[in-house]
Amino acid sequence: MSERRDFAGGLLLGVLVGAALGVLFAPAAGNETRERLRREGEQLRDRAREQAERVTEQARRKADEVASRVRSTAGDVLERGRSVIEERAERLGEAYQAGRDSAFGREGGERRDDDAD
Repeated sequence: MSERRDFAGGLLLGVLVGAALGVLFAPAAGNETRERLRREGEQLRDRAREQAERVTEQARRKADEVASRVRSTAGDVLERGRSVIEERAERLGEAYQAGRDSAFGREGGERRDDDAD
């Protein structure tokens, strides 16, 4: 991106210098030369403004695209995290129940009505 900006800046500077030199050395009266310089300067200013607007719009679109990707990725990571937590909680519950059953001497997870959870 920096190389493009440097190239564009150099190109714009070259155009300005070339236009100024061309107008200054052209065989025309002072008033005509000044008027021509003013018009060309305005045209260059307008073109530079349009280019800046295009670059700004491209940057906005790219930033929106990146933000959308980040949100999507964050949502995926969050969902995977929830799944892992739910899975681990389920395993912990099963291990707790197995330990409890073992402590009470039961096999296969038999429950008695007098067990309090």
